[in-house]
Amino acid sequence: MSALTGKIAVVTGGGSGIGLAIAERFAREGAQVVLVGRRKSRLDDAAARIGHGAYGVPTDVGNDDEVKRLFGGLERVDVLVTCAGGAVFGPVEELPPQAWRDLFAGRFFGQLSACHFAVPKMPPGSVILLCSGIAARAGLVNYAGGSALCGAVNAMGRALAVELAPKGIRVNVLSPGLIGDTAIESNLTPEMLQSFLTDTLNKIPMKRPGQPSDMADAALFLATCQYANGMVLDIDGGWTAI
Repeated sequence: MSALTGKIAVVTGGGSGIGLAIAERFAREGAQVVLVGRRKSRLDDAAARIGHGAYGVPTDVGNDDEVKRLFGGLERVDVLVTCAGGAVFGPVEELPPQAWRDLFAGRFFGQLSACHFAVPKMPPGSVILLCSGIAARAGLVNYAGGSALCGAVNAMGRALAVELAPKGIRVNVLSPGLIGDTAIESNLTPEMLQSFLTDTLNKIPMKRPGQPSDMADAALFLATCQYANGMVLDIDGGWTAI
């Protein structure tokens, strides 16, 4: 029997990138995967690629009413993975504060909202995997708001791990470094993005980006190790070891 046989796993941001890789891995381990994202066509394509009964539910995770509707339609949730993402870069004196508020709406409050509506559907033995990023520990130029966001998610994960342990629900945080083969949705031009990626690679001891499959390996560990709780797991090629 596979590790997640019979489990229902909800993956926000599951239509592409890290979320899709995690959803694929969980499906192969026997989970019934529910893909969540804003674009129906992307979710349909991802579900067809995954197979194993995976299906998508178009949802804007920054909208509480839509998140409530998502979880209201589920009998239970055994695994919740919150990978909906995006990035905003810019000097603090130039970037409008609203840009950071919009980023927090999806990437922080979206994760908090998912937990709020999922927990009542989660039986003992369930697990929540939040997603942050190593920007919480490795200061990135022109990414002050994003660094604060990642730190907030890490703190939320630790607090929820303590709060939800009496209910038998574990909470961990997956913290990716630079990950290749993903479409980074940001406000950077292609030239600026390439410059950022090149500069970042120079900071990584392994001198290469990780892959979405690396995040899926880590997510499976956090989801199935029954004594892993309150962890923030950096998967970054040694970036934060420097």
